[in-house]
Amino acid sequence: MSAHTTSDTTAPVGRASERRLVTDLLAALPDGDADDSADGSTHASTDGTGRPRVLHISGGPGTGKTTLLRFAARTAAGRGVPVLETAPAPGEHALPYAALHSLLGSLLPRLAALPAAPRATLRAAFGAGGTGPAPGPLAVAARALLTLTPGPVLLCVDDVDLLDPASRDTVRALARLCAGTGVGLIVTERAAPPPGEPAPDARTATLGPLPAPEARRLVALAGRVTTYAEEELVVHVARGNPLALTELSLGATLSPDTAGLGTLPATPRLAQAYARDLEDLSPAARDLLLVGALSTSPAARDVLTATAHLTGDAAAARAGLEEALTHGLITSHEAVGDGGPGRDDAPGQGGAPRRVAGSEGGRGLGGHPDQSRPEQNLRFPDPLLRIAVLARESGARRLAAHAALGGTVGDPARAAWHSAQCTARADAALATRLEALAAGPRAGTDVLPALAALERAAHLSPDAETGASRLARAAELACHHGLERQARRYARGVEAAGLGAVGRAQSLWLHDLIPGEFTVGRERVADLCTAARAVAADHPVLAQKLLHAAAGRCWWQRAARHERDLVVHTFRDLRPRPWDARDLAVLALTDPSAASREAPAAAPRPSGTEELMLLGQVAHLTGDLQRAAPLLARAETTARAEGRHGRLPRLLVARALGEVWLSTRWATALALAEEGRFIAGRTGQADWSARAVGVQGILHALCDRPEDALRCATEAEEAALRLGQSRHLDLAAITRALAASGAGRYAEAYAQLRALLTERTAPYAFERVWALAFLAEAAWPAGERADAGAVVERIRARTPGGPAPLPERVLAYARAVLAEDGEAETRYAEALADGAEQWPLLYAMTRFAHGARLRRRRRLLESREPLAAAERVFRSLGAVSRADLAAAELRATGLAQTGPEQTADSRDSAADLLTPQQLTIARLAARGLSNRAVAEQLRLSPRTVASHLYQIFPKLGITSRAQLAERVDPS
Repeated sequence: MSAHTTSDTTAPVGRASERRLVTDLLAALPDGDADDSADGSTHASTDGTGRPRVLHISGGPGTGKTTLLRFAARTAAGRGVPVLETAPAPGEHALPYAALHSLLGSLLPRLAALPAAPRATLRAAFGAGGTGPAPGPLAVAARALLTLTPGPVLLCVDDVDLLDPASRDTVRALARLCAGTGVGLIVTERAAPPPGEPAPDARTATLGPLPAPEARRLVALAGRVTTYAEEELVVHVARGNPLALTELSLGATLSPDTAGLGTLPATPRLAQAYARDLEDLSPAARDLLLVGALSTSPAARDVLTATAHLTGDAAAARAGLEEALTHGLITSHEAVGDGGPGRDDAPGQGGAPRRVAGSEGGRGLGGHPDQSRPEQNLRFPDPLLRIAVLARESGARRLAAHAALGGTVGDPARAAWHSAQCTARADAALATRLEALAAGPRAGTDVLPALAALERAAHLSPDAETGASRLARAAELACHHGLERQARRYARGVEAAGLGAVGRAQSLWLHDLIPGEFTVGRERVADLCTAARAVAADHPVLAQKLLHAAAGRCWWQRAARHERDLVVHTFRDLRPRPWDARDLAVLALTDPSAASREAPAAAPRPSGTEELMLLGQVAHLTGDLQRAAPLLARAETTARAEGRHGRLPRLLVARALGEVWLSTRWATALALAEEGRFIAGRTGQADWSARAVGVQGILHALCDRPEDALRCATEAEEAALRLGQSRHLDLAAITRALAASGAGRYAEAYAQLRALLTERTAPYAFERVWALAFLAEAAWPAGERADAGAVVERIRARTPGGPAPLPERVLAYARAVLAEDGEAETRYAEALADGAEQWPLLYAMTRFAHGARLRRRRRLLESREPLAAAERVFRSLGAVSRADLAAAELRATGLAQTGPEQTADSRDSAADLLTPQQLTIARLAARGLSNRAVAEQLRLSPRTVASHLYQIFPKLGITSRAQLAERVDPS
């Protein structure tokens, strides 16, 4: 049996086409009594309109046949159609007509109303003793009984192939007799029917795996899985099987037997779905399947040899293999490549079974197979059957099989895994061999064997410090893959080891590594630095990780200068040569100015996901976004491939931040931020979830969604207080400032941004680059040009080595916007030098500011080209209000708007009476903006606005601002 809904009141997830088949069948049933006789003379399954009366649903274990049948029964009952059901019952397979009696039992009191012949047939089938009728006549009699029911009726027969043979054959005969009656029939079974069965015109549906989106939805509905990483593991292992998607989960403690295979343990319900496959097997076949299911080696030779050792009978092992092959429970393939422990073929890719080298007579299993035969590997065509086999076996049996495999498997690492499962005493050599299984990148569920190997190696380690180090390594791997519960369990094991300085250092590092450890504030920075110095001599890598954790705390909590100096001084005292990616990350998190100068020369060539991520982080933090973008994109790709779900939020959010400046369309940045927030929330990373919210807020503000922007700002501020991480306040402040400037409140925006630049901090911490750009933009309309110029020059003076690309461009933009008239053209030339177009947002801001300045200086013809360019880029990005402002400036030059951008405003009757600038002022005033607010938006003085309104009123024939909306469309 199988189900893939959370309750019987919901429709099956997915299966839309199959649900339509059900509703079509119900629609084909007539509303009144059937009008044809009960002699079985009709032999079609449709009603004359081509709509079927019979539906056959096939599919393997757990594919949802029963769920779809229940959906049909509920739907029919909801339409007032009576439903008769039957299904296999334990112990009834040997009772003839038992299932048919269950199906028709409620109608048997009506037997007296039947003609003599069908009444006698049914009594013969359900009476005591004697030989029952043949399926054909019995089906005709059953049809006659069913047609006595007023109105239509639906028969639902589950697992027809498992019914007692007499009932099974009668139901199949009945399927040919449904046409012309009010009877509909839905049957389910494993195999698809042969041509012409169950009825020539019956509809058929074969249930395969669910697509990935529907699989994830089903996992969510089941509610057994709570984290993103666990959901991904379940989806990977279940391979679209609905029952597995609802039953599988990881749990806090790994099951060694399944984890070593890179899969998840089966629940009793999932195992029961495969009971039919394993019934009636001989003891030899069960032994062979147990060994094959546990074996991390796919080699047929290894499985046969271990089975022979388990049973003590080589001939029985060969017979068991032949039986399993004959039943299709496993398949044999030429050993063209070894997919690694626990790798199974996908269902349906097994091919025809082959005989295995060494499985025939003439040589013992301990000898050498015929060299003329290629080596063979064994696979479970349905990997879920593999874990079902293990779930049905006792712990003692599994340990015995592990012992047999440990003594016979040829590969030393795999043999070590099996030996370790049945070894109680400490064994340093075995632990070292186990630890080797965790080396290298891990894709998909391959993290599970690595974690299980490290945990078992830690338990087998004679030395407590070595064991704790292996648990710490397991905790780090679990964190990288987003497995928070497992990481915490390993960390508790490190703490329980009760070690000295090294143990304390490992615990400190793990507390900073595992998501959600925000209870300790900036005082932890000194503890981490002290621990790094204590272990640096003997454990330099651990010391490096401690300093990286300390630098991370400095960054998240915007630590004071003396705290950052402590980390930098400790780092420079202890750092190895040559530098690696983590060293550069420590410097970038604490002193981005120094990192910007030293990183290009010291940066190593990235060799893996972590190196790519760290080097991308360094480039990102120092403002070299063009270098950061490809590094972060490559790191994201490899992280996804390796299943490092715990690393994805920081990669996605960093990419989203970069895309704000590098992208030509902000939809990409929004999508990255949204996914980063989702995964961070599902992996317990509240810090990165809050940062993603901050990025979303900025993008909403830039895209003129102020309500969404302010909501995100509030969420980021609340997270900052809750987590003790003031870093989030920077993005929230920028969001509020952009929302204010978008509404024309430039003085408010300037004050918000100015506050971010009062703290003496690193010259161009990432958020302060943003603040400086938007501060310069707001300075003129806010009347703060002189103050903004002083801020810019102070920041320039604190970047002696020259800033990275983005800060350099921002400084050039700010100096141009704030320049006096005499040097403005020179400054704009510098800001628009080669490469300016690579920063679309900043390029459009620069072009707009330049065009607006030219227009205010009455250089109207020269101003049109930069204003048009600015409008074009702003619209491409999605910055509508900025684009509209550029368009208004363009109209104020006297250039008529044409083409698809022409709006109803430009055709308003007021346009014939007012100059372009007067029309713009009139629209803003019609919205209810004060003279000062209009002046801030248009970068004019309030007095100039008042003068224009004084001229506008008589032109429009009005005497007050309240009348403006009647003459001018304010939109």
